[in-house]
Amino acid sequence: MGTYGDAFNAAIAAELRAERGRNKVTIDSLVAATGLSKSAVLNYLNNKRDIPTPAFVELCHALGVSPKLVFERAEEAIEQG
Repeated sequence: MGTYGDAFNAAIAAELRAERGRNKVTIDSLVAATGLSKSAVLNYLNNKRDIPTPAFVELCHALGVSPKLVFERAEEAIEQG
């Protein structure tokens, strides 16, 4: 069983994936908008790597969602279990 931090990272990644789906944003669009490499974006969204804060903020900005909202939704998802 993982730590709360691991669960939170997974919930953040899941919320970013959901936001990408809601807004119909392609991976290539995220790469172009953030300046991150395609492999980094895929690793972050698939929870294969922890998302550094600057990258998280860039991803949120590119998806048109506030980082605060993503954090709140991730926390709610963990609480609901």
